[in-house]
Amino acid sequence: MVIAVIVGAIWWLENRRGEGTSPSGEEYGPRELAAALVPPGMEVGTDEGKLAPNFLLETLDGKEMRLSDLRGQPVVINFWATWCQPCRKEVPELVAAYNSYRERGLVILGVNLQEGKGIVRPFAEDFGMNFPILIDRDGEVGDEYRVLGLPTTYFVDRDGVVRSVFTGPFIEKGQGANVQGAIEENELQKRIDQILN
Repeated sequence: MVIAVIVGAIWWLENRRGEGTSPSGEEYGPRELAAALVPPGMEVGTDEGKLAPNFLLETLDGKEMRLSDLRGQPVVINFWATWCQPCRKEVPELVAAYNSYRERGLVILGVNLQEGKGIVRPFAEDFGMNFPILIDRDGEVGDEYRVLGLPTTYFVDRDGVVRSVFTGPFIEKGQGANVQGAIEENELQKRIDQILN
C-alpha cells in the first residue's frame, strides 16, 4: 500500500498541470521583456518583424530557460505535443537541422504543450531530441504565441525579431502528399538560413 502511494505521488508530481514556480521563485510562463531589450520603435508580438515575446519555462532536465537569455543567437521555437502525429513526423528533420546548424549558434527549443515530464521524457529519448525541451504545462506560453495548431514553429533572429512562422510539419522529402500542410526540409533550411544571416 505504501509503495502504491509513493508511486502515485511520483506520477502526480511528474504529470501534474500548472506551471508552478521556478527554483529562483519566479512563476513559469510569459515574461515581460526588459526595457533595455526593446529598441525604440519596436513592438513585442508574434507577427513577423516584431520582437518575440519573452518567457520563462522549465526544461526537461529541471533547469529554467528564459528566451531573452538567448539574445544574440538565432532561435527556432517549435511548439509540439507527444500525441500530435505531424509533430512526430517532423522530429527527425528538427534533430537533423540542429545537428547541422548548432555549430553556427542555432538554438532549437522544443516547447511541449500541456504534458508532464513523465510523458515527454520517454518520447524525447525515443526520438533522439538532443535540443532543449521546455515544458509549458498550462499552455500560457502557447497562448501568448497564438498557437492554434500543432506543430507551430517560430524563427527568431539574433536580435530577437520574429522572421517567420509556420504551422504544420517539416517532413522528409516525398512525404508531403501524405501530410496536409507539410513542407519539405529544404524549406526548413531556408528559414533557418534566414535567421542565421
